[in-house]
Amino acid sequence: MKLAVIVGSSRSCGASARVVALVRRHLGDGAEVDEIWLKDYRIDYCDADNACSIEDCAVPDDVGQLVARLDHADALLYVPVMHAYGLNSRFQAFLERVGYGFMRPRERPLRDKLAAIAVVGRRYGHTAVFSQVVLNVLLNKMILIGSGFPPCFQTQLAHDPEAEQALRETLDRLAEHYRRLNPTWRPEGRVPGVVRPIQFLKG
Repeated sequence: MKLAVIVGSSRSCGASARVVALVRRHLGDGAEVDEIWLKDYRIDYCDADNACSIEDCAVPDDVGQLVARLDHADALLYVPVMHAYGLNSRFQAFLERVGYGFMRPRERPLRDKLAAIAVVGRRYGHTAVFSQVVLNVLLNKMILIGSGFPPCFQTQLAHDPEAEQALRETLDRLAEHYRRLNPTWRPEGRVPGVVRPIQFLKG
């Protein structure tokens, strides 16, 4: 399985990088991880001319290269950053371009790819960001994978066990569904084991 991890952070050594490192550690040799940092691409705002309803988007930026890279993946993990209780501007522009018009004349090239989400932010608003990305995943006709609890990382914590556990379970579910859809696939390394479900303390 080739997993593209789409990272919205502008900091290469922050909390999002720790999330990516966790992904690599957990999957090991069982998946090829392709880190896609949006900060490395020019993503312009949508011009809303609606010409993309019948022809390719004419905005001259790097979204075409970005979508081509995503198209080569079997599964996508979105790792947006929360700013001011919502998506950071770079990730917002990315979702708007690949959700609103760029994909329409291309008949949604990410259709039927597996997708999961892990949100990074200080406090509050995580589920609002998660929900917006979910809608974009559905708009692009992808297959949403979850583990019961959304992986929402609080950046003020040096260690966030609940979020880490939720992400591990989500990654295992991605691998599980990929194997079901591709029964002849065999990983070179270990097959991810089933982790113990999250048990939250009652308040």
